[in-house]
Amino acid sequence: MSIDTTFDASQRIAGSTDYSDHIFSVDSEGTPYGFQVSNAIVHIDDTTTEGGSEVGYNLYLDAQTLISDGDFVITTNANKKLIFGTDSTERLRITTDGAIDIRSAKLLINGDDGAANQVLKTDGYGNISWTDMPSQQYAFGNIVVSGEDTVQAENLSETLTFVAGSGISISTDGDADSITISATGGGASTAFKTISAGGNNIVADSSTDTLSLIAGDNISISSDSTTDTITIAASTSGELNQNAFKNVASTNQNTISATGSEDTLTIDSDDETSMDSRYKTDRDQITIITDTSNKTVKVNSKVPKTLSMVGKVPIVTKLGDNSGVPLRNKFFNVATSDSVSGGGGYVGVSTRSIPVVNTSGTTQDVLMPAKSDNSTLQLTFVNSSGTDEIIDMEVAE
Repeated sequence: MSIDTTFDASQRIAGSTDYSDHIFSVDSEGTPYGFQVSNAIVHIDDTTTEGGSEVGYNLYLDAQTLISDGDFVITTNANKKLIFGTDSTERLRITTDGAIDIRSAKLLINGDDGAANQVLKTDGYGNISWTDMPSQQYAFGNIVVSGEDTVQAENLSETLTFVAGSGISISTDGDADSITISATGGGASTAFKTISAGGNNIVADSSTDTLSLIAGDNISISSDSTTDTITIAASTSGELNQNAFKNVASTNQNTISATGSEDTLTIDSDDETSMDSRYKTDRDQITIITDTSNKTVKVNSKVPKTLSMVGKVPIVTKLGDNSGVPLRNKFFNVATSDSVSGGGGYVGVSTRSIPVVNTSGTTQDVLMPAKSDNSTLQLTFVNSSGTDEIIDMEVAE
């Protein structure tokens, strides 16, 4: 049924003036007082067309009841309000924007005004009722863990779940409203808080502190998480990681044994005086030179004139290196009147010679004469200044 808000002002009922719309009668003074009936029901019928057929509707009205057997519409023109009241007091207002204003500030549901602090609730099927309001409490919308994702509540029914990680157990007590978080297994083992190294103490400041082992020079560190082991090994290929002799022995001499990891073997020169004094001035001049930068030990002999003890004549090569020419034995027959083994009148005499190559490429032996006191042989050569110089070639064999 459509809502029709128009009316024809020219159609009136027994009215005598323009102010007597729908007035059936007036009093003796001409004041309209309307239409009155007693103990009667006003019946208004209407006929309309719906779906191509005529349909009749009836409205019945008495002093207390208004009944319609069709859709019943109450409406106002634009910018007007629909007002309901009791005892001449406005109780309910419906405005043209569709707002329902309960002017009495009272509401009953099936005669029930609810209990104090209750609120309206719908069951999702159009049924409403009074219900207790959920208890209100302070709560965090977000839970933040440093360095981790923020846990954020997205609605009022979301649940925060505690998950036990490795070595952790979680138990709850509904009666006591408590949650217990405990360490289990190896997570609760005893550990050292302080580690002392090199006179310094390393102290753990928190349960998450990590002790780091750092490999120094010539050291390597490896770990195996499967076997829970840490291996520390020397990685140098030099003197710190090589085989070494604990004992140093010499024929017919005492054995020198190392008694500690830092023992030092000292090599010293010999100032032996029991040798023939004829050789002492030359042979006791032995020096030992250590070079810490190159880690070398040099043993030098300061025999100034001869290397006859090793069978060589000292020379300097073109490259400036010290070298030597080996001495050779040379034998001669010398006439004698003494008895000679095998007969004859000659005896073999031995001396030293120096093999040299002459300008023709032929090797020849250069003999050396004896010193005037017959103590040694003498070698004459020309030095860089062009002066003859003589070296005493001592032969001590």
